Amino acid sequence: MFHVIHDTAYAPESFNPGVTDTGALRNLTRFAPVRDAAGKVVPYLYGGSSLDCAIFETIFHNVPVDAPDKFVDLDGCAQRGHGQVVPARDLKLADLTTDGLHRLKVSKAELIGSAPTDYLQTALCAQAIHHQYPDADGLLRVSRQPDRDRALMVFGDRVDESLSGRPVGGALKVNDALRQSILGIALRAGIEVS
Repeated sequence: MFHVIHDTAYAPESFNPGVTDTGALRNLTRFAPVRDAAGKVVPYLYGGSSLDCAIFETIFHNVPVDAPDKFVDLDGCAQRGHGQVVPARDLKLADLTTDGLHRLKVSKAELIGSAPTDYLQTALCAQAIHHQYPDADGLLRVSRQPDRDRALMVFGDRVDESLSGRPVGGALKVNDALRQSILGIALRAGIEVS
């Protein structure tokens, strides 16, 4: 089971299509867009081994560690909720933890800790894995922020029928348990939220 912070208009196990209705690319992420061999954008789903990890990887994703003032406005997250996703089978994930990075001869700073300006390059790494390992369902890595946790990204063209999810408590605007979890993390990390 893994945790997601998702738009509550969609099921927790829903994949980000990576493109808009008009076919334009959505926002770049560390490992997306990935294009398949035919050039089609592969849908993806990010998750974490804990709720803390999922919160850091979504709500606090763009908060720079070294910023003098760290602030997140939770109003923009009001429709996001906590979900738990369970694969119907064991997932085969490319190892981007320390062992895997050593095999690839890539440092954690280059791939996991890089800035958003490097996302085109880091997404190409995920795309290379997708192309070279047709049995890989996605990627497993140490979370960039709560480094005690694991983060993952799964490829929608490989596991879309293998996942089931359940929402936990509804959207943030009505989910006090989720709000308290976010506030607790913010307090520990020195991030101001409103």
